[in-house]
Amino acid sequence: MQTKTLGHVVNLDKHPVSKISALFQSMYRLTPTLLVALFLGRAALFGELSPFPLAFFVAVRLVVPGAEWLTGAVLALGVLLRGNSMQAVSYIAMVLAYIALEKAIGFSSKERLVRAGLAAIAVIAVRLPLFMWQPPTLFEGLVTLIESGLTLILAVVFVHATNLLVTFSLDRRWKTEEMMAMAMTGAVVLVGLEGLTIGNVSAQGVALKYLVLLSAYMGGTTWGATMGVAAPFIVYLAHPLALVHVGSFAFGGLVAGALKDWRKAGVATGFAIAMALSAANLGSREYLGAILLECFIAGLMLFFTSRQSKSRLYRLLPMSVRAEAQLEHTYASRLQTLAGKRMRDLCEVFAELAETFRDSAVPENIPGQAANKLMERLAREVCEDCSTNRVCWGKEFYHTYQNMLELLALSDVHGVCSVDMLPEYLRKRCAKSKEMVHCLNSLTELYRQNMYWEKRAQETRHLVANQLQGVAKIMASLSSELNLEVQYLKESEERIQKELAARGVFSPSVEVVKSDNGRIEVTITKHACNPGENHCATVLTPLVTEVLGRQVSRDTRRCAALQGKTKCSVCLSTAHVLAVDTGVAQVACSEGVCGDSYKVSELTGGKLALMVSDGMGDGPLANQESRATITLLEQMMRAGFDKEITVQTINSVLALRSQGETFATVDMALVDLYSGATEIVKIGASSSYLKRGDRVEVIRAAGLPAGILASIEVETRKLMLYPGDILVMLSDGVIEGQQGIADKEEWLARILRQATVEKAQELADYILNRAKNNLGGKIPDDMTVVVLKILDKAVSIPLVG
Repeated sequence: MQTKTLGHVVNLDKHPVSKISALFQSMYRLTPTLLVALFLGRAALFGELSPFPLAFFVAVRLVVPGAEWLTGAVLALGVLLRGNSMQAVSYIAMVLAYIALEKAIGFSSKERLVRAGLAAIAVIAVRLPLFMWQPPTLFEGLVTLIESGLTLILAVVFVHATNLLVTFSLDRRWKTEEMMAMAMTGAVVLVGLEGLTIGNVSAQGVALKYLVLLSAYMGGTTWGATMGVAAPFIVYLAHPLALVHVGSFAFGGLVAGALKDWRKAGVATGFAIAMALSAANLGSREYLGAILLECFIAGLMLFFTSRQSKSRLYRLLPMSVRAEAQLEHTYASRLQTLAGKRMRDLCEVFAELAETFRDSAVPENIPGQAANKLMERLAREVCEDCSTNRVCWGKEFYHTYQNMLELLALSDVHGVCSVDMLPEYLRKRCAKSKEMVHCLNSLTELYRQNMYWEKRAQETRHLVANQLQGVAKIMASLSSELNLEVQYLKESEERIQKELAARGVFSPSVEVVKSDNGRIEVTITKHACNPGENHCATVLTPLVTEVLGRQVSRDTRRCAALQGKTKCSVCLSTAHVLAVDTGVAQVACSEGVCGDSYKVSELTGGKLALMVSDGMGDGPLANQESRATITLLEQMMRAGFDKEITVQTINSVLALRSQGETFATVDMALVDLYSGATEIVKIGASSSYLKRGDRVEVIRAAGLPAGILASIEVETRKLMLYPGDILVMLSDGVIEGQQGIADKEEWLARILRQATVEKAQELADYILNRAKNNLGGKIPDDMTVVVLKILDKAVSIPLVG
């Protein structure tokens, strides 16, 4: 069962609890419209001309179907509050005549001019019998024609105003016609405020003075004087004798605008003084107290008008829109250029710092300069007090030097020297051979320790250099991204907002941005859904897809309903060209913690990363190594670091974090979901498999795991993935533990060719079960299988991990 509540469809069978909530929500959204209707009903020109109620009724009937009867009743109440029951009867008759004309002609056109024309005919149809009943006069005929013509014009104007009232927002810029429509509607509302007084204070007077004060505060003398003439002139058309007071408001707006630099206090004080002087000069001294009181109330209203409200109102004005847009464009362009230059400067600084930290390699063997220093110290500590010193290091210097070099070479090769290893010349001539060997062993051991720590320090410097180089590349990438131009699709924004309002979803802010690469992002801010509703899936996604003509998916979501908030922000973006299905199966070799780690993560720029790492051994220690590798890998890739620098950094971290043997394999696939281009990086990892139709390709890469060598070569395999392709990544425990199989890679390839399952998760489970069954249930090593399947069409991306 469905019911229509104030123009919004509510499914009562599906959400019976939300019936009252939907009613109150619709009433809340119609509150501005109903308030305007009340004052439009009270408004009249020259005391008898009132084309406003019927015109507004027609506009509401066109914009918010189903809400016109409640609005019509409020309009009738406004006419009655004016104290003229005959005009209320006349208004009801015009409404009935308009409905009758619609039924008689039998059409449901939504053209504004057609509906407005019927309203004008309805006015004549009601006025004509009264006009003919009495002796007709030219004046009454002209009044009838004027009222009919005003009804025709105002019905079109009120359609724009009603659209804005239903989806009221100060966050988007109004078009010129919308601004004019709201201005005319506001002027009529001011006319409808006539007669509403508390003591000597008139609501109409307070509203007029506040408008002049606000205009002077926002735009200075020009705006203040203009509003001081326009608003009172329109209001006092109902009483031509009061037009003399227009000059007072114009003078007050001029003085208030001149004191704009003194802020709100100066504007309000200047306006009050100007109004008091004008009242005294025009002979209205008996009303001086009321005028000053009205000025005081209007000044308080200005004081409580926030700076944000002022900024939002300023952006609505058509003249300021162009000026501000030009100013914002110039400022944004200058800021973009400056930021790009600063980014490039920082890029050069970090690149230079990276080069500073890159030192030459530490030698594995004892270099010549170090050997000379060792011989000098050895001669000083052993030979200096020897009786044959003058002979060995004097007459036979070259023989002694050559033999000492030979001794150092032996020490470098064997690590520790003994007396038997001394060259024959030294054994025969040296009187302190034992002391020499002992001192040489001590000095070479000290040298090796120094070289070890120097090597560790150099590895640390290389780690810092890699990090700085990575930061430099990120800065360069950010600098290039600052040159990207984005385009705001205003027409799409307005259409989406209008369609949302037609579906009963109030959204004060809709932003549609298109980047150079064709990606479109739509950000919608709206009220939180009621219990049981899911506007993201049922309304927003299909609506935006229809408006843009391109499939969109929910990129990020902050569900306010789940968080107990009243507003939520939804970001929809054009869907990726490729969509994927992923699955993971994993089992530990024991009941403890699995030593393998994996991650499937969507990165910025429409890229998907699949990562598998196998830590050394099994259990908690292996899990710690692999989990640290995967975590650091994901964080650095998400931050924008180059994959080569990322892998080098992980290798350095694993090598430096412990003095023992700690290493982990790295197996990573980066898939571009827009083009299908894929990069596969393997550091000591097992082979991967690409299934395309009935053909299976084995992807291999040689190399040691990360953390063994100080520096490693990062090899990348590039390939293209197409719809239907399946990429399988696994840890070595899946195939290395298989006993009695000669060609293990062909065994797994045959399993993939035989597999008939469709979903990625089912294929991952199938591979793991085949591996376990082949081992008889005994698992010698941790096993992990990650499967990626490219789907035939773009849908929302289901990710695991």
